Amino acid sequence: MKHSHRTVILIFFILVAGCGNLSKPKLIDKEKNYGTEGESLSIFHRVAEGDGGLGLKFPGFIISIEKAYRKNIKKDNIFESINDEYFHGNKEYQRSVYHILDDCKRTFISHLVEYRIDPYKRYIKEDFFYNAYDKCFDPTDAYLKGLLKLDELRNRIFINDSEAPYTHVFLYCMGWNTDQQESIRNYNSLFSQIIKENREGANFRPLFIGISWPSEWRSNFLGGFISVISYGAKADDADEVGLVWVNKILWDILVPVKETKHIPLIVVGHSFGARAVTRAIFSNGLITIPAGKKTLSTHPKKESDIDLVIGLQGAFSIRRFIQEDGEEGSPYSGFVKNKQVKKLVFTWSKYDFANPIAKFFTGASHIGGMYGHETSLARPSQFEGCMSC
Repeated sequence: MKHSHRTVILIFFILVAGCGNLSKPKLIDKEKNYGTEGESLSIFHRVAEGDGGLGLKFPGFIISIEKAYRKNIKKDNIFESINDEYFHGNKEYQRSVYHILDDCKRTFISHLVEYRIDPYKRYIKEDFFYNAYDKCFDPTDAYLKGLLKLDELRNRIFINDSEAPYTHVFLYCMGWNTDQQESIRNYNSLFSQIIKENREGANFRPLFIGISWPSEWRSNFLGGFISVISYGAKADDADEVGLVWVNKILWDILVPVKETKHIPLIVVGHSFGARAVTRAIFSNGLITIPAGKKTLSTHPKKESDIDLVIGLQGAFSIRRFIQEDGEEGSPYSGFVKNKQVKKLVFTWSKYDFANPIAKFFTGASHIGGMYGHETSLARPSQFEGCMSC
């Protein structure tokens, strides 16, 4: 073989090898600690590179959640306990929750970022107050460190409010097959429209929280088929994110802000993001997390703790709302009695193919699909008044 041919082949293999791992060199050591290296996993911590190339276009916070083997992040069972009394003898509900949390991998907070207006240069500044990928970060006990840093999130929110009071609280979560970059792009697109259309001018000062979570599997070999395979795992991951992280953020931080300031609290989720946020909303008191200044236990239930919940093509069964129906133990069936949410709105579209296909594979009538919509129409007494589908 000629020398020139060998050179071409060598270059080809170098390029192929380079494309197989798109992790950034400055992050690779920490990625290996957590097991989050490689193209399919690094897409959930692009922001952690800290180059300022990706972020919100308005003031707010991004909560970045990833997934790793328990031993890599030192996730110990002492960090959470399930309150079995919460199930009131509902074995299906109890079994479902234990299944969700009994994964060899668990989600953890990998970075927290605030985007705020720099008072001197008048631009949106990216401010990391926690980054498990920072070169100086000690990766030992990453799970606990991320959990404890939620105290600083709470402190920052209340300090910001004392300087310039918030007028609204918004919590957003994107869904299935949405990497971090796409999530932030969606937040910028969706929330910028709200900012643009508001009629309050300078009097509109919202608190925005956006969740980034590992909602996607990727495979060059399997292509799009990997999405079908990932459905069950990602559905459970969305529930875990809701049960643990969104639960704590919502009930320990955002609801107290709303109640202290007497301002509206709006929660928005798309696809599996709707699954995550509704799981959090209807899990107040289910899990105790004995860490941080305020332990996540049971927030005193009050009428209309949350003003509005919007589920955009929600990817979960409508039977979660129906008493003694479905295989998950009807975890949301107390929504009418508890009245913690003033209004729930769920959208569906006849052009949405993902949610109806889920029924073919799982039998679930997703609330964001036509089968879920038909179920809601068949039970008007249960859904009229406080819910629109």
